[in-house]
Amino acid sequence: MSFYDSGVYLAASIHLSSGVLPYRDFTFVNPPGILLLMYPVAVFSRVFGSHDGFILARVVTSLVTALNASLLAWLVRFRGRIAMLIAGIGLALLPITFFVSSSLKLDPYCVFFVLLGSSVLVSRRQDLDRLSARSFAVGGVLFGLAAVIKIWAFFPFLALLICLAPRHRRRILVFVGAAAGGFVVPSLPFLVYAPRSFFSQVFTVQLFQRVNPAVSPGVLWRLTALTGFSPASIAPTGKEAAAAFLVLICIIAAAFSHRVEDEAGDLFLLVAAVITMCGLLVAPVSAPYYGYFAAPFLIGTFAVSVARLGPLFRSPLKRARVGRGIRRMAIWASGLAGVVLVVALTLYATTFYRNYASTMGISGPTLSTIDSAIPAGSCVVYNYVFYGIDTNRFISDHPDCPNVVDAYGMWQEWGNHTISPKPPFTAKWKRYFESAQYVVLNSPRSQLIPWTPSLAEWFRNNYRLVLKRFNLFIYERNVST
Repeated sequence: MSFYDSGVYLAASIHLSSGVLPYRDFTFVNPPGILLLMYPVAVFSRVFGSHDGFILARVVTSLVTALNASLLAWLVRFRGRIAMLIAGIGLALLPITFFVSSSLKLDPYCVFFVLLGSSVLVSRRQDLDRLSARSFAVGGVLFGLAAVIKIWAFFPFLALLICLAPRHRRRILVFVGAAAGGFVVPSLPFLVYAPRSFFSQVFTVQLFQRVNPAVSPGVLWRLTALTGFSPASIAPTGKEAAAAFLVLICIIAAAFSHRVEDEAGDLFLLVAAVITMCGLLVAPVSAPYYGYFAAPFLIGTFAVSVARLGPLFRSPLKRARVGRGIRRMAIWASGLAGVVLVVALTLYATTFYRNYASTMGISGPTLSTIDSAIPAGSCVVYNYVFYGIDTNRFISDHPDCPNVVDAYGMWQEWGNHTISPKPPFTAKWKRYFESAQYVVLNSPRSQLIPWTPSLAEWFRNNYRLVLKRFNLFIYERNVST
């Protein structure tokens, strides 16, 4: 799904840059925030090619994930250097961070605005009663912008409401109103042009989609994903993940059993972690990279818990007599372990993208066949639009070329694989095939296409297979048809 999602977001942005609107002209089952953020990258893609545009998008995403680690460290700074190190380095070196930073995902950008908005309200060493209405307005706008990227921003938004509402009953309305404005204003143009499709694709599909057993694994699998280690070979089993979270709960319970000063940020991270975890554990679908969205709150809560427990162990350690040699050895051992960890994770990050691409059949030699088989500017329909993005075969010179961006999102809108394809849905794909010159699929019977016996027969009669490589199938429309 990493390559699939990346292709969808950049392809949709490229369409937007040429005046083709999501919701009205093609299906896009997310809020429009990522399209607006990627608009400059989309313009770059139209000038220099979508392949280079995707590289630029990956660079931008990597910078955002680095900023997220810094923002999390800043958010816990009043708990001391240890908390900042645990939070910042923990989020930066988490394997799932490498996963999302190597592609174009919604989560890093949504988390960025959430952490930025949280920092405005709960990271100050001052009496919360003195927070100005302006701070609530700025924080609300930032949370609204987070939601216009991904509606999951509601989880930490609700957590902040719970933490601030008891002491700010009046100004909390400013926060809610500003958040609504931050969401509505960027969405307004799309809402005006396609109100029914906007509500259906952004809210109905996301909030009321049916459970798909193929992408709805059990609780233990989801707990493994929430550890942030699921993309790595050292990922824990479901039982190990459950045990790790049980230990984490014990540490948090001990840390929050007593009050400390300036704990607004601590409480926000704790409540956000609980709400976010519950939301992700009961969601109709799940994916390994969902762990990145919960990671800042889980790691942040662990960091402040360690800092809150620090004074309990400081006195016994002071009384214990440890030789200088042992202390020096412990320092060098810790430093060496840190270096080994950094090197190991760096090697993992540099090899991940290539290995993952090879597993998915999206390696350079495989994709190069698209360049050779399909002339530039041709009208091509993809079930994985990333194929066209990576090979500069997405932008077509044909004005009537179908705007197929998110085949899976279209399925979500029509029942999410839980029902047989409806005739209008199948008829829509037949019109796509009738207008295209080429069709590129990852499988002859791709589940992203609503095949019926009649559609499959029509396709066999009107298209011929011109190239097959691993799990890449390129079909060309018969000239006679």
